[in-house]
Amino acid sequence: MTSKVLTVFNEKGGSGKTTTACQLAGTLGLRGYDVLVADLDSQQTSATWLAAAGDSQFPATIWPGYRYGSNITSEIEKLTKKYDIIIADCAPSVEQPSTWGTLLVSDVALIPTKLNPPDLAALSAAKRMAKKAQQQAGRDFPVRVVANATRLHMADDKEAMKLLKSDTEFPPIGVTLGDRKAFTRSMLIGATAHSVRHGEEAVKEIEALADSVLKLLGLPLRAKKVGVL
Repeated sequence: MTSKVLTVFNEKGGSGKTTTACQLAGTLGLRGYDVLVADLDSQQTSATWLAAAGDSQFPATIWPGYRYGSNITSEIEKLTKKYDIIIADCAPSVEQPSTWGTLLVSDVALIPTKLNPPDLAALSAAKRMAKKAQQQAGRDFPVRVVANATRLHMADDKEAMKLLKSDTEFPPIGVTLGDRKAFTRSMLIGATAHSVRHGEEAVKEIEALADSVLKLLGLPLRAKKVGVL
């Protein structure tokens, strides 16, 4: 088996790329998948997250892919027989060579976004790049938007979700990640929301997102390990 490649990217910083990538990586690792997180951002946010675990091992491996720049495609291909899933946490710019190179070998791409006007405005650039990558790769790989830090009880967020759903080419994945303390707290301890006390709602959301991603990748869901403190 060769790895399935999942690219998490967006034009805008602070859109939830690292939160999505690391929460997914840890959740899939808890299900028994051998997961590699390719940190393509020179700020090394993913690496910092995983390192915060200390003696407690995060259930995924980190790889400093940002070092390889435009050579990222060949470097990822070297790793595809070593892992079940490679999750690329891209730098906050669609113009990065590493983002483009990873998209060309992706099986699925996710575009995290918050539901405020600046984040929503940045989506068009990411979608254009995804379309171009599909055309150049000759594969119509799935591209989905992941709304995060959502407050769906608020009218503005409800309207923003309606707007996202109107795009049938690159629609929302169908699972949203709420504005929950468990997601941010887990980053501080190098873990997923599963390790945060009273994080049940966050765990339900990230587990549901993992289900959706595995279906898009064509992989078994495997048994869930959803216990929380």
